[in-house]
Amino acid sequence: MLEMVLAEAHEINSLVDFIPGIHDWWQQFGYLGTTWLNHTHIEFTHVMMTCISMLVVTALIIGSWNKFKPAPDAKLTPRTFFELIIELIHGLLKGQLHDNEKARKYLPLVFALAVFIFFNNVLALVPGLAPGTDNLNTNIGMALIVFFVSNIAAIKAKGLGGYLKEMCGPLPALAPLMFPIELIGQLVRPVTLTIRLMGNMFGDHAVVAVLATLVAACIPAVMMCLGALVVVIQTAVFCILTVVYISMAVSEH
Repeated sequence: MLEMVLAEAHEINSLVDFIPGIHDWWQQFGYLGTTWLNHTHIEFTHVMMTCISMLVVTALIIGSWNKFKPAPDAKLTPRTFFELIIELIHGLLKGQLHDNEKARKYLPLVFALAVFIFFNNVLALVPGLAPGTDNLNTNIGMALIVFFVSNIAAIKAKGLGGYLKEMCGPLPALAPLMFPIELIGQLVRPVTLTIRLMGNMFGDHAVVAVLATLVAACIPAVMMCLGALVVVIQTAVFCILTVVYISMAVSEH
């Protein structure tokens, strides 16, 4: 029975899948192509969930545009929500970079990642919807952005020669050992960012889906409360690691 439930949960990932003939239409229309990572077709649910989250984010940002004030509102509004995220990220960047100008420079990138990840993760809490961040291709795209930004920042701050010298270690004799280790460490960063986020969001969504099929509504509700913590924690972890990687890239030591 459990195998049947898991198979059903795999076939029906979101409310979009309940639309009659939606997947037949998708096949007639044609897939958006294959993924470069594992050469599978781009999933309809993954694309639609990402589009839904971005539409929500766009609507909230438009509603908050030109409404920022020196004093915060007494209640939670889209404006105060975005202000809170901006303040937290700016404080994190200042604490790591120790430079307000650099913190403001990288604030838009980390803020965009935080908002995108958070609202995609939140879809896991809506019954019948699926998070776009439980897909490997979405997460590797964000992780590669972090990878290239941090390495380009390091090269700009230290020069190409200084960056390579740093990767070779403090002593020339250690270069044959240190450089491969540092290179592997750099390449592993986007992999760990991708797998950590995908694994946690996929696991959380799968557990809630299975429990909702097997047991009464009260138990999935408990899991959804825990899922809310996962949504926030995974967003924070991705952003904190991004800030740490940027800080390590531009630091002088």
